[in-house]
Amino acid sequence: MQGVQWRIFVDWAILNVPSWFHPALVWMGTFVFFFFAGRARKTTLRHLRIVLPGSSRLVNYSRVFRIFSNFGWTLADAAVYRLQKPAFTYELEGEAYLRELTSAQGAIVLTAHMGNYNLGAALFAQKFDRHLRMVRAPEPDALSAQHVDLSLHEASAGGVQVGYSSNSTSLALDLLNALRNGEIISIQGDRVIGDVATSPVKLFGHKAFLPTGPFVLSFMTQKPIYPLFIVRSGYRKYKIIACAPIVGSRNQTREEEMAEAMRRWTEVLEEQVRAYWEQWYAFTPVFADRTASTD
Repeated sequence: MQGVQWRIFVDWAILNVPSWFHPALVWMGTFVFFFFAGRARKTTLRHLRIVLPGSSRLVNYSRVFRIFSNFGWTLADAAVYRLQKPAFTYELEGEAYLRELTSAQGAIVLTAHMGNYNLGAALFAQKFDRHLRMVRAPEPDALSAQHVDLSLHEASAGGVQVGYSSNSTSLALDLLNALRNGEIISIQGDRVIGDVATSPVKLFGHKAFLPTGPFVLSFMTQKPIYPLFIVRSGYRKYKIIACAPIVGSRNQTREEEMAEAMRRWTEVLEEQVRAYWEQWYAFTPVFADRTASTD
């Protein structure tokens, strides 16, 4: 399920299959993904046991199916917007924080693998006429990476520039310069893939490792971190959730400031995942303790 073929098929279906048949395609795709993506299915099931404790195995399997279905819709919506540019509607939560972000002279958007972050980045860049630098984990397939890069470029009319966390040293310097020049960068801060700096945190009462990169950048540039999420609320309808910025204090040491910032981020992340668990697409392990990895 990691190759580029299924991404190409989604594009083909959007252009050649009537929109009224798209729900059936998403439903069929969900069945295929559910039964053949065994590793992602098991990992999602483990996460649900922690996020929503006390549920039966059967109930959680139905929730996994719902998560996969929502993931299918986000892929379809992103392709529809990129290829056909129809009207999407959205509502705002935390509009004052969003206004602060759009006018900021340098800021870090911290988000999660939740809702439709690719579509959200494109909408943000076009709606507010701000270029956005998006940091992503490296794709396991080179052709998939090319497809993702091209898709974001087309959807945002060049407003989103992608950098991969595998290029850690050069990317860090580039991001530092971008922040100091007043640009906005976007990073997903809910899981770790590859060789990136991490720090242990408590997430839903369990040990997890989250990337420290966003917090190091914030400390070094004294730029605020804005937690931001975009979740699907209906057919071509989304909700943008902007949260209070995480701002460091010059009265703290680097270690104290970063620890406090990460604690505040995990609180926000827990709140949003608990509210929108059906749109948390964490298909690789997040939790590090044995309870989280026991079938």
